[in-house]
Amino acid sequence: MHDSLVRVNTRQVLRRIVSYVGRHPWVFTLIVASVFATAAASRALPWIIGQIIDRAVLPKNNELFLRLAFLYLGMEIVKTVFQFIQTYQFQKFGNRMLFYVREDLYRHVLNLPLDFFNRTPVGRVVTRMTNDVGSIGELFTDGVVAVFTQGVVLIATVVAMSLISWKLTLLTLITAPVYIYVTYRVTVRIRLLLHDTKAKLSAMNAFLAENISGIKVIQLYNKTGRQNARFFQLSEDYRLINLRMIKSYALLQPVLNLFNATLITSALYLGGYFHLQDALPLGLLVTFIMYAQDFIHPIRDILEKVQQFQNSLTSAERVFTLLEEPEETDRAGELNSALRGEIEIRDLSFSYRPDLPPALKNISMKILPGESVALVGRTGSGKTTMISLLQRFYDVPAGTMWIDGQAIETIPRQALRRRLGVIQQDPVLFRGTLEFNITLGHPEIPLERVELACRRVGLKLPLALAIGERGGNLSLGERQLVAFARIFAFDPEILILDEATANIDSETEQLLKKATDEVTQGRTSLVIAHRLSTIEHCDRVVVLDQGTIAETGTPAELLARGGLYAQLASAGLKSMRIAESADGIADP
Repeated sequence: MHDSLVRVNTRQVLRRIVSYVGRHPWVFTLIVASVFATAAASRALPWIIGQIIDRAVLPKNNELFLRLAFLYLGMEIVKTVFQFIQTYQFQKFGNRMLFYVREDLYRHVLNLPLDFFNRTPVGRVVTRMTNDVGSIGELFTDGVVAVFTQGVVLIATVVAMSLISWKLTLLTLITAPVYIYVTYRVTVRIRLLLHDTKAKLSAMNAFLAENISGIKVIQLYNKTGRQNARFFQLSEDYRLINLRMIKSYALLQPVLNLFNATLITSALYLGGYFHLQDALPLGLLVTFIMYAQDFIHPIRDILEKVQQFQNSLTSAERVFTLLEEPEETDRAGELNSALRGEIEIRDLSFSYRPDLPPALKNISMKILPGESVALVGRTGSGKTTMISLLQRFYDVPAGTMWIDGQAIETIPRQALRRRLGVIQQDPVLFRGTLEFNITLGHPEIPLERVELACRRVGLKLPLALAIGERGGNLSLGERQLVAFARIFAFDPEILILDEATANIDSETEQLLKKATDEVTQGRTSLVIAHRLSTIEHCDRVVVLDQGTIAETGTPAELLARGGLYAQLASAGLKSMRIAESADGIADP
């Protein structure tokens, strides 16, 4: 597996973020205004204390002292109000932005082509949609708040110090560039380590998801020890890179403490010198020292939150990289409303990639409306490729596949797939009720149709039954019955049965055979099966061999002919049963 070749840089990430912010410009304007108001009120408080010392305490002016004291209280109230506004609105705003990102990402992933999921581990996609989206939430609700707010506070502090004495400010902050540069270099290193940490975590999540989904195979073949060793190595790599990041984080605090000590010492010494030279009143000296103490706090907060900001940016890069993956596209066109179900393939050759040999070569065939056709062949012969192209999971060469005389590439995917019904060897079920798994939440399927579908396939389970993950609380036969009931509920014009009766007992097979005979009446059916009992009732059999049509005819004709079909039948087609995924891998 490999990562997507699509990449976004930091500038593109910020542009994306700005596009989300632009959805609520007035709210953002209110937040910015409250940040500036809070910074102004905070800088006014030390100035009021300085005025109290110089104009009230030293001259012993009690009346002015009381007025300034109440002014201080009023300013604290104003500061508190604006702090509440900025914190609440920023958190609310960030939560809304996170909702937009999560919604856009999920909608986008649902529209990605099958090829993307073939080359991307499920665990990686899940990490993008959970951990990384959560980190983007911190970017909106925490990182941006701190960096922007404290940045404004820092600028306001420098301006306030300069208004007292620009010379004293310059001398006090003369060492600041050195410390800021050192901390900047440390934060750059931390960001690189964060990127590597995310990659290690994603690899570990993908490994876990794959192993948990395949736990039966691991236990059956006694591979727990080997998988433990592989997971230990992945976990060890993740631990070591985290240690390197912890070391970099630990270096920040001593640097900031030294910066703070240098700054306060400079303010005390130089401010005291200016006061002794009668260049700075005592009250303003106290105000200046308070500003100097306040200077280090926004620096510390910015540097601490920059780490969060960088972590969130790293996650944002990964999320927006996923959002840049090209979706399935449709050419202009529409599906004829009255679908008869005629399928025609004209000289079709298809390869999954230019560097791979063709999976199908010069395929030409015609399936009449209502005809039942079986596709038979060895592993890698192209059966799954054929039905994948019919479902438009991959794009066929123009003019090679037609439905009712209409080129399939001109039919919108969603419109086409609504007219196709597919039953796989291992049907996919979701958490929810039995009714939900039959209708898939479709609001236009009435309850009466669901009940009728269950009766027609012989599914004797309550519709309110809670289905576990992947239908784990149902037998394989029951899962197949649910899939058949789903076909009755959606009533498609074209059916694809991919090993639909492979995992059931003989009694259930007879039940499904009866239901299949009924549901295929008047519908075009494509059947991939290895049980003779399933194939022998098909109108025609197409035998594929290495991507080409080896022979075609009725089951009886092919058996009498003694060709490849007869060889497969005599060897026992059941032993050649393969899953769709295996066929798909072999086809290329």
